[in-house]
Amino acid sequence: MRSATIRLASSLAVFFLAGLSTPTFAQSDNGPTNSKDPALARLDSFASALTKEDKFSGVVLVARDGHILFEKAYGKRDAKGNDPITLDTRFNLASAGKMFTSVAVLQQIAAGKLSLDTHVGDVLKDYPNRSFADTVTVRELLTHTSGADDVPLLGNENAANRAHVYSVADMVALASKQPPDFPPGTNQHYSNFGFVVLGRMVEVVSGEDYQTYLRRHIFEPAGMTRTGFIDCATKDSDLAVGYTVDDGKLVFNCETLRGFPAGGEASTAGDMYRFVQALQSGKLIPPALFAQATKTYRMFMGLGFFATDYGPNIPERDFRWGHGGSAGGVCTDIRTYPHTGETIITLSNQNPPNCFPVASFLHLDYAKTHQEN
Repeated sequence: MRSATIRLASSLAVFFLAGLSTPTFAQSDNGPTNSKDPALARLDSFASALTKEDKFSGVVLVARDGHILFEKAYGKRDAKGNDPITLDTRFNLASAGKMFTSVAVLQQIAAGKLSLDTHVGDVLKDYPNRSFADTVTVRELLTHTSGADDVPLLGNENAANRAHVYSVADMVALASKQPPDFPPGTNQHYSNFGFVVLGRMVEVVSGEDYQTYLRRHIFEPAGMTRTGFIDCATKDSDLAVGYTVDDGKLVFNCETLRGFPAGGEASTAGDMYRFVQALQSGKLIPPALFAQATKTYRMFMGLGFFATDYGPNIPERDFRWGHGGSAGGVCTDIRTYPHTGETIITLSNQNPPNCFPVASFLHLDYAKTHQEN
């Protein structure tokens, strides 16, 4: 896949997690100050050590069965400044924001306005490439099996396109003349453009623009008061700043598009846990439909969610759903393990894959200690 600001994490193999023992934490403004749980204490030590080596900065949240067990902030909000990250710091979600588009689509399915077998052309009547419009379905867009390529909006080479995009319809127009790269349903290729098309379909069937729809039907019902669309150039004091390295120098990375259905919203770890809870409780979509969405359909994908146990002979407890995201100065991981009840959220303003060892630590620690025992 082409280099892009919002894309799938470069290595899916790091997304493992298993069981935790019951912890006890005293809380401070930035998270736990002590622990009687050895596994979570080791996680804290590991993340702290990486922070001292400038290999991690961000927020880590661990919960089980509706209770937050661990929540702590590490490092600086801006590598060129001195203010620390706090639990209220907002982070660019990158592709983890695709879950919002997935939920919006599933809400329209629940309302009877879409189905998994709806074709793009059934909704977007004037879609230019008819071989795409008449063959690609909602199911294939959600599972990245549509044959959609990427959209020319991300990366320095597409700065001019970003300057002239004002709506999701504009985003669709940039790549809507392209045919599928392969017969839909026959292969899998991770695609940002497929989710742009889904976002536009939600706009058409709901009668609301994408940003308004997410705010009214996802963020507000879930109580996500610190989640929304950002202009990263403003450098808000509560927004984590991400950098890329160019010729050995830190370069501020700002390629966020407001209202991009493939991701890029800003949120906190606490708000993302509220999102997880709203999904689990049926507040956002019916439980049966959510269960259908978080089953594995092909490779690592459910219906817009990562849903995988990563291959044969993997213990059932390792199956998880969620989504990750990566970009220059952005690394995110939201995952829930239904068989063990854990949710772990890791949001970082460092380059990928820096957040993934932290997100994976508890599983690896569990496997190591149980093997030794």
